[in-house]
Amino acid sequence: MTPRLTDLEFKLLRDLIYEESGIFLAENKAYLIENRLASLLEKSCSSTYGEFYLKVKTPPKSNQLCMLMVDAITTNETSWFRDQYPYNVLREKILPQYDSEIAKGQRRRIEIWSAACSTGQEPYSTAITVLDFYGVARKDTACHNWVHILATDISPSSLARAGEGRYDSLAINRGLQQKHLDRYFKQDASFWKIDDRVKKMVSFKHTNLKLPFAMAQTFDIIFLRNVMIYFSETLKRELLGQVAKFLAPNGYLFLGTGETTSGYTQSFDMVEFQKAIYYRKKPGAGEIAMQTTGGR
Repeated sequence: MTPRLTDLEFKLLRDLIYEESGIFLAENKAYLIENRLASLLEKSCSSTYGEFYLKVKTPPKSNQLCMLMVDAITTNETSWFRDQYPYNVLREKILPQYDSEIAKGQRRRIEIWSAACSTGQEPYSTAITVLDFYGVARKDTACHNWVHILATDISPSSLARAGEGRYDSLAINRGLQQKHLDRYFKQDASFWKIDDRVKKMVSFKHTNLKLPFAMAQTFDIIFLRNVMIYFSETLKRELLGQVAKFLAPNGYLFLGTGETTSGYTQSFDMVEFQKAIYYRKKPGAGEIAMQTTGGR
């Protein structure tokens, strides 16, 4: 029988989870730690949550246990084309602008970062939107040379599933239209496998958003959606500051519907398009000295 989580154990594990991942758990989230870490107690041969905490803090197995702990506590809520508006903006506003710049020789590539990509629905939805846009002009093959999507997450298990690109009917039915299922997926028994045309546009990388980013480029578009809701006020400010550094001049930032840059940074201007809210980086804001790959 799984032991109950004491108040002291909750505080110790809550602080450790925040220290390692930036995820902040309020007092009413004790049940979440108790439920999600229960299986790890058995795997680590811990009789109590306090014993598990000590093992996470003590080498040599601490790194592996810590990664498993963060992986277990991470919320992997996602769906295809979530909230829809970012993809409408991408298709109708941003891609036409960038495609025109490519045609004029003002740009060579479009770099997109899907932060906290979970099991891959967001970056694959983005890739499908790009392919749909360029397919109309019969440029769907050429666009593979122009558009690259980096997808990152803190959860190794989510990244493994995302990289596989294989989804069951429950996942498929969460927001995916039939036309996209027919066009970009192949059925494999009771699963659907995403087409290589989509898959090769996306690369996956393990990244902890609480830590300084180790990126060798800047991005034209960053999806940082439904991430900050799990972070403290201080970490939200630090995260947006880092994001501003790695977003190209006049680049675009998409947040979740309940998230905002207001009160945390002055690096962005709010933009509205067809009642959708997103953000454009202000000229000169958060610049870093580095070589970009966008060809600007």
